[in-house]
Amino acid sequence: MNMKKAVALLILAVVFTAGCIGSTTNTNTETASTSAQSSGINFKSYAPGKVIASWYELFNGTFYVSNGYENLVKHYFPNANVKPSSEYSGSGILVLSPQDVYSKKTLFGKPVQVQKLDFFGYIAYRNGMHYIAPWHGIVAIFNSKEGNAVMVVSGTSRAGVGAALNFLAGIKSGKVQLDRTAVVRSRDFEGILVKEIGDTNLDGIAEDDEFVTLHQIIFDEPFQYYWRVVKGENVTVSGGFIKLVNDTKVYIHALGFNVSVRVKNNKGITLTYVIDNINPNYVIARSDQKGAVKAADFGGTRVVVISSGDFSIVPANVSNYTVLAFGDHRPGSGEKQPEVFFKIRDAINGEDGAFVIDSGDLVYSGTIYQWEELMRAWKWNKPVFVAVGNHEYNGEGVNIYHYYFGPTDYAFSLGGYRYIFANDVMNGYRLTDEQWEWLKKELETAKKRGERPVVVMHAPPYDPRPSDEHALDPSDAKKLLKLMREYNAFGIFGHIHIYWYGTYEGVPFVITGGAGAPLYAKPEEGGFYHYVRLFMKEDGSIEVEPVKVSP
Repeated sequence: MNMKKAVALLILAVVFTAGCIGSTTNTNTETASTSAQSSGINFKSYAPGKVIASWYELFNGTFYVSNGYENLVKHYFPNANVKPSSEYSGSGILVLSPQDVYSKKTLFGKPVQVQKLDFFGYIAYRNGMHYIAPWHGIVAIFNSKEGNAVMVVSGTSRAGVGAALNFLAGIKSGKVQLDRTAVVRSRDFEGILVKEIGDTNLDGIAEDDEFVTLHQIIFDEPFQYYWRVVKGENVTVSGGFIKLVNDTKVYIHALGFNVSVRVKNNKGITLTYVIDNINPNYVIARSDQKGAVKAADFGGTRVVVISSGDFSIVPANVSNYTVLAFGDHRPGSGEKQPEVFFKIRDAINGEDGAFVIDSGDLVYSGTIYQWEELMRAWKWNKPVFVAVGNHEYNGEGVNIYHYYFGPTDYAFSLGGYRYIFANDVMNGYRLTDEQWEWLKKELETAKKRGERPVVVMHAPPYDPRPSDEHALDPSDAKKLLKLMREYNAFGIFGHIHIYWYGTYEGVPFVITGGAGAPLYAKPEEGGFYHYVRLFMKEDGSIEVEPVKVSP
């Protein structure tokens, strides 16, 4: 029997022996909760998950709350007895702001807690994984050193604390079913991490003009890239993803040069859209709805549009432009980005190009500390489009990647070319059936539009070194090369820490993997640090020029 089947059978056995979470009731809740708070919880008598599922039976209705968070508790628990956290005497329910739970070290050393990093601010921690952004809430139940039962409710922001309270209210009312696999159980401790999506004013309260969903996190967290309800307006985005909403401001990260916003059943409410990762010199703003766009400000790498309806940011009529490409700038180990990467970044920022392609391997192994160092250095004066690499798309790095860069498969058009980015590292250097179907569709789109496809992935279909094989799975490589040949596609790849440009089996492509990672060849064999200029000609031809950079 393999390990996955054994684990599955074990889980089923626990379910059948323990029964349904929340199915047992206590006929004397007040007595039981008072007793548990004063004498502690006998965790051994509860199946995993049952402590959280029974929280309202184990604790009385008194909440000790950080200053300014009282209304959150009253919103979700109108009959609660709310007291200042300063009156807390060592047992009961603590509802703490991220500042208080962190500074007081209330959850220090626990498997679920709130931490803080200089760059990210308050972050959530769950059993070895870190989670960034303001929408995470935590619940932790344990026995104190004195033997008293304690429940701590907190989060990475006010919205996160509200998400945790919303979750607890749902458990008590039966509207939320506990996912026992999301519960962290460790001796006299149970905790859970939850995420809210849709609290657009980040006040911690699910209001009528929002659509809020709650999610219990195990490893990978869900993302809602393209849709929100903002002040009652049903907003859908294409060509980019919604990174954050704060009251009437919608922050969108562009995944190309054609970003569209559609407002369904428009109520005429004016919202501000901040679209970053775009080159204002290559786009214009349009709207088919007269008077919808109130203002559009173009500058830096962003466009700010104030609108009460639909609009689009579309490519200008451009041709004969330059793309700058590089990749594999992760260090050989540790957290710091290689020094040569900073030189390459600065050199690219000094170039006159439309946009930048990063072929992946951004950090060493995906830890939050490595990402912190990368994002400190992520300073560009042009949009950067990333093909995800195997090193960052690992562990907690998967969630961080999606927060900053969104989906890993996307495409856009500019000046006679269609750029198609795909994740070829998450499935053993193979593409899934769904990805092949999507790729073929994008190639067909390019053909219908009269555009030349440019396929961008991390791992190439071919390793040009004579004695190595550091590429796509052979069967997928063969399939990819056939498709690229059929549609006259050009390729941009990384993964192999060299520079190489040539044609293999009738397909032209460049490997640019020398932006800081340890080199894989001698200088005369392409083993030098570099980035690449790609001159995208109006006639569909592409000129490639490597730019060497001294370490």
